[in-house]
Amino acid sequence: MWEGVESVMRTNFLGRSIRRCEGLRLNGNCGSVETRNSFGCPVVVVVLLLFSAITALLAQPDPSQMSGIPRPDPNLPNGVVTVRVIRGSFANNVVGHPVELRAGDRVVTADTDAEGRATFTVGSPGERAFVATDLDGRLIESEAFPMPGRGGVAVMLVGNRLEAADPVEPLAVRPGRVSLGPDSRILIELGEENVEVYYLLEVLNIADHQVAPQPSFEFLLPAGAQSGTVLQGSSPRTLIEGSEVSVSGEFSPGVTPVQVAYVLPYSGGSFVLSQAFPADFDQLLVFAEKWGSMDIASGLFDRRGEMGADETGGSPLMWGAGREISAGSPILLELNGLPYHSSWPRIVTLTVSGFIIAFSVWGSLGVQVKRDEERERREVLKRRREKLFTDLVRVEHQRRQGKIQTTRYGTRRAALIEQLQRVLRELEGGLAPVGGAASVHRSGTEAPA
Repeated sequence: MWEGVESVMRTNFLGRSIRRCEGLRLNGNCGSVETRNSFGCPVVVVVLLLFSAITALLAQPDPSQMSGIPRPDPNLPNGVVTVRVIRGSFANNVVGHPVELRAGDRVVTADTDAEGRATFTVGSPGERAFVATDLDGRLIESEAFPMPGRGGVAVMLVGNRLEAADPVEPLAVRPGRVSLGPDSRILIELGEENVEVYYLLEVLNIADHQVAPQPSFEFLLPAGAQSGTVLQGSSPRTLIEGSEVSVSGEFSPGVTPVQVAYVLPYSGGSFVLSQAFPADFDQLLVFAEKWGSMDIASGLFDRRGEMGADETGGSPLMWGAGREISAGSPILLELNGLPYHSSWPRIVTLTVSGFIIAFSVWGSLGVQVKRDEERERREVLKRRREKLFTDLVRVEHQRRQGKIQTTRYGTRRAALIEQLQRVLRELEGGLAPVGGAASVHRSGTEAPA
């Protein structure tokens, strides 16, 4: 099952994913100029751009693009292969036409039925096979595929139209099920004491008609998720309201991209991410950016591995892959060794500062109280100044050692310099009220510390 999984992941993920896009922001559609927050796009931007390029094609399914592609169908009996033959459109079934299945040295022939389908039940599970037919003087073949052991395989062979005026009927809509195809993945990237989580899902409809999912395709983001965003390249029917993600309407045959992202804060060295989806996850695949001794674990993983910076062209990555996950079953991912700032120094500092202020208020009268408060505020600003200088030096040190991405370095350095300038202005030009995590400009507007 796992033969060649690493090379597949490199071509499917690395070849399309390991890039950054300066200026792209979550909050609203990715890349929108309407509302943006402070964190940028992940190492998956190229994937998103490729998905956006095919969205228009998915909106109007073209049968010829599905021709010859084997599709696993769990609704078929075990070991069964069905081949549908059409001319140009789903409305033009080819009836009573011979189709061949070739497995090894064997060739088996079956005729299509009234729905244009030929059915085969021969072959051993795992044996390589392909199907073919000669239609209107043209040989149409499928890609090679392993004979199924569990469930079946459905293949469509599409020929040319005989006439330009062939009837084109709209696809029927029927209740049914969709799944999250094998190219679906979960991506996790580290932020500043938070993780940025990306669901790049390919909702797969293997039927030859539109499917209205039962139940509807909707799910909740994990508790505490912030800045839920629909990414560029996702189906335009994807909506996020609060923590609820939904895709309205029916799913056409083939793949519908559903791509969302959110921020999940954490406060310690480890936490557990839990997510359930409304459709079967055909093959669980998770990638996470790695820093230091960070690790990702799950009881659902069958295989795990790491890829160094020389392989990814960027940050080192961890990956985990697992078996099919049923709809509604929670996917639990445990992240350990996360970088974080201990809250004890801040608590001690605030506690000591509180005692000092209380003592000053108790021991002073009139104008002296105001002077003590101003002195304390100035000390807070000085400590803030020293911390910002320390953070700036640390960021420069990380850049020289190659431990921080270029985009993150530029964003972090600019933020530190801006905050440092604000503190210096307040020290030199007069004090403004100072809180634990925010200061107030003399103009009266709030700005982050």
